[in-house]
Amino acid sequence: MALNLKQFIKRAKEYVEVEAHTKVRHVVFAERFLMLGREDVVLSVITTDKKDPEWWVVGGSTPMNLYAKSHFHSADEAFTMHTGLMLRMTADDFERSEIAPKDIGYDAFISHASEDKKTLVRPLATAIQKMGFRVWFDEFELRIGDSLRQSIDRGLVNSRYGIVILSPAFFSKNWPQYELNGLTARELEGHKVILPVWHNVTRQDVVSFSPSLADKVAVVTKGRSIKTVATDIARSL
Repeated sequence: MALNLKQFIKRAKEYVEVEAHTKVRHVVFAERFLMLGREDVVLSVITTDKKDPEWWVVGGSTPMNLYAKSHFHSADEAFTMHTGLMLRMTADDFERSEIAPKDIGYDAFISHASEDKKTLVRPLATAIQKMGFRVWFDEFELRIGDSLRQSIDRGLVNSRYGIVILSPAFFSKNWPQYELNGLTARELEGHKVILPVWHNVTRQDVVSFSPSLADKVAVVTKGRSIKTVATDIARSL
């Protein structure tokens, strides 16, 4: 059962007095945040502590925690810190290492329809990878239990380019178009991101789907080997 704000403030007061070993003088609501399907509030707390008399308390959908105003100067800063801490605590794939990585992120994200995986995408991803590039391809990256949307979003954000396999199957699917929308949003920032590959489609097919995509120079697969297509793509990577 959800707490009302008065109950939450009462709990926050008790929490601060226990955790900060001080007495609370005053507690007021500061801000409310909705993010990632969660609702949290930030309270402003004044205590009798001489060193750190003022605190933020953040909680709601996430466990309650307190942050000194001497370090976090706004409710937004406290919420941002709190959210990062909660994500780190609950992430299944969190890793920490003092060993510096050779590369960060991916050279390319491959957006495709599953129907094209066996005949084109899997061998193409393998060929590009053998050329020394790091490719985000679902079979290379996804593990049992992974969140599909979160994994794809991470791949989209951390890839320099997006190789988009435009095909009849691609045009009919929702997930590939979701990925394309993410890549298009990045291009709006003024950087070339999308590398289109035409697979069993004509220019008119692409124009009907997206006139802006049809205007981009593309790699055409018809009558060409996987190695040749991979080499053409690699030139842009």
